[in-house]
Amino acid sequence: MRAAALRDRIGGELVLPDDAGYALAIQLQNTEYDTVEPYAVAYCASEEDVARCVRHARDRGLRLHVRGGGHSFNGWSTGEGLVVDLSRMSHTVAEEAVVRLGAGVRSLDALDVLRTRGRQIVTGTFPTVGAGGFLTGGGIGWQTRRFGLGSDLVTAARVVLADGRTVRCSAAEEPDLYWALRGGGGGTFGVVTEFEVRPVEAPTLVAFETLWAYDDAVEVLTAWQEWAVEGPDELGTSLVVLPGMFGPGGRPVVRVWGVHLGTAEEVRAGLDELAERAGSKPLSRTVGPPGGYAEVMHEALCGSKTVAQCHRTGTGPEAEGHRHPYTRQSYRLTGRAATRAESAALLDAWDPALDAVGQERYLLCIALGGAANRVPRTATAYAHRDARFLIGYQFACRDVAGDAAAPARLTALADRAATALAPLACGSYINFPSSRVGGDWETEYFGENRGRLRAVKRAYDPEDFFRHAQSIGHSAPTTEVES
Repeated sequence: MRAAALRDRIGGELVLPDDAGYALAIQLQNTEYDTVEPYAVAYCASEEDVARCVRHARDRGLRLHVRGGGHSFNGWSTGEGLVVDLSRMSHTVAEEAVVRLGAGVRSLDALDVLRTRGRQIVTGTFPTVGAGGFLTGGGIGWQTRRFGLGSDLVTAARVVLADGRTVRCSAAEEPDLYWALRGGGGGTFGVVTEFEVRPVEAPTLVAFETLWAYDDAVEVLTAWQEWAVEGPDELGTSLVVLPGMFGPGGRPVVRVWGVHLGTAEEVRAGLDELAERAGSKPLSRTVGPPGGYAEVMHEALCGSKTVAQCHRTGTGPEAEGHRHPYTRQSYRLTGRAATRAESAALLDAWDPALDAVGQERYLLCIALGGAANRVPRTATAYAHRDARFLIGYQFACRDVAGDAAAPARLTALADRAATALAPLACGSYINFPSSRVGGDWETEYFGENRGRLRAVKRAYDPEDFFRHAQSIGHSAPTTEVES
């Protein structure tokens, strides 16, 4: 079947290289992958469209690339084959016991739909991440400590398999597939078209933000980790170290921000405790008024932008959301708070001296633990039930065409960051992969669940039709993978 014939058979839209919309259709969140030229991009409108695309790719001997929100750091959702885009399968339906989510729905859209329904779902910390990748990888964010991982709340899913069949999986139906889809990573076992998730009651949230001078960074990073580990489950928080180009007065800064499922008074008392632990006062501190879950999360992730404006630029007439530049990154999960000496080593890898040459970069930490760590390691495919933090670095260049040395320079910086992270690491998170991963990456991502995941892969996709550079496989991993 030629591509034109596939266009006639699907209810969605098929975009080919000669079509006017092709340049936009091939875009991911990262501009780096704009040079990748897929065979076609299929905007699927239904489960049947997905199944037809799977069969078309099999018949033609094409690779299939599954794309939800397009946020794959390493470009796993694109390639020279057929891209199945799920963004138009974006329904959010609140039922009595569950919320049904189309695999392509973005976090901010689901929050908005559920805003008046008295319940909500857990999301990540970037507004346009799609449900498919978020949930199949595990799903961490500011609600992790209180409600667990996003995947912990998945009760069922509909999946198009490599042979074109569609199955529903749950604890009672296709239980091995259901287990694997909760943390085994997207684009590996099939194309998930819909999730059923247990909702959380839409609570009142309080957002907060503090900025600290970089001179206090070692003490703040150390104190923040201890504060988060010992804090209540209701505390959801991140820390990021930003270069001078993003700091007040052109100076580097440490930002601590997040949400609290409690009162403004509890937040203020907690921030007072953080300042006392750090031994210094922040440059600024903001504690918002209590507000609805959707409203507070939207403001924290999108600021003053409307829902339409917050979408990635080009994807709608009002969309203004930014895209990420060429980036190299190193991320690891850690199982405890860093000592002061370890915090100093992490900041040395971020390197304040890089401000002098205008190097765009950040060091990001997200607090985990809480409810997510009260689930057994083998209960789902996500094995990292001892992880307390996700910590990582990103190094970026906005004009690679004009800076031929940038790829090698950024890779070297990311490698140095990986060395700083290694002593603290207890694993790696498939949704925040490093640009360069060592030979034992399956164990880093999946721990003791690796063997069962391989068995599920053999059972549901014996020919390895669904694959990318770090999808679970049934052949030995390569010694090194570099995106």
